[in-house]
Amino acid sequence: MRILVIGQSVRNIAFSALRAGHSVVAADCYCDLDLVEAVETHRLHIEDLSNAERINAIVEGVDPDGVVLGPGIETVRINGYSVMNNSPSRILRVSDKLWLARWLEARGYPHPSTWERDPPYDRRMILKPRRGAGGLGCRIFKGGAVPPGYIVQEFVEGIPASASVISDGSDARTIAVNELLSGTGWLNANEFRYCGNITPLDVDGDTIRCIARTAEEIAAGLELVGSNGVDFILAEDGPVVIEVNPRFQGSLDSVELSTGISVFQAHLNAFDGRLPEKLPEEGRGLRFAGRAVLYSSEHIRIDCDLRRITSCIADVPAPGSVIGMGEPVLSILAIGSRREAVMSALKDRRDALVSSVQRNRRTYVVGPDR
Repeated sequence: MRILVIGQSVRNIAFSALRAGHSVVAADCYCDLDLVEAVETHRLHIEDLSNAERINAIVEGVDPDGVVLGPGIETVRINGYSVMNNSPSRILRVSDKLWLARWLEARGYPHPSTWERDPPYDRRMILKPRRGAGGLGCRIFKGGAVPPGYIVQEFVEGIPASASVISDGSDARTIAVNELLSGTGWLNANEFRYCGNITPLDVDGDTIRCIARTAEEIAAGLELVGSNGVDFILAEDGPVVIEVNPRFQGSLDSVELSTGISVFQAHLNAFDGRLPEKLPEEGRGLRFAGRAVLYSSEHIRIDCDLRRITSCIADVPAPGSVIGMGEPVLSILAIGSRREAVMSALKDRRDALVSSVQRNRRTYVVGPDR
């Protein structure tokens, strides 16, 4: 199939489709080096993400056999082409954290207490955008009125995790359970910002199976189709459901590196009612794999191909790219026989990148007034 993958940043989805043997065209806002070298690309501007006419014009110009909508445009309606996503109305409903909280509570799933207004002040809580992803805008709630468009949830202490699920609208299979990296200091990620995954989650098999089973029930109950994710906190008393992502997840790289499963092909097959095998009984992949998103701690300009500095990186910005403080620079990948080996490799590659930037500060650093 000739597939168009379009969204704010689509390298991981496009590469998964390419590895599955499809002809791929990608359109995103970054056109990173590795993406441009691998597939035909079209550049989007941030303002294009809210312009349905512009998105449809790109689709018509490419004339693909099928379209996959990525981050930022999952709810845009595409005219006259087969779209392999959950419907816009379903995405809008499931992505509404207040609606989802009430749905989970009604069905008895462990979930943080959630308020739209007048929360109690006798416990630690998080302020979250009612819609949004990646931890953006989330922060500890310090009291006062809840701003419009936000909710407050009880803070749950524990290990962040996610389940990668393939669904056909009535049934679902969990293909991996992942550790979720959030607000990780050595990646310059503040507060609750998403910054990667380690696959599989390094816990006992009973916990893995509990998470996998719960995620399957939720995805099937929500009638989701294709690749979807369910986020958890592994609390002292067991897994607590946090949110559902009715779309491809950032864990795509680590899942494929760990399990060998083609997530994109499993996604397409689900639209034909075909689901992958159940997660292995032990709940683990073939090996450990990780993806870490490095954020910039200052305003920088990239003046070389960063692949010269270290291997196993992705989403590589082109020379001349200017990256603002707090924005993602690139992704770092690693595989290993143990979680500790993966984390060590991710940190070593991060250190090599940061050391190079520091050695060339006069070249790299851009003042905020520029």
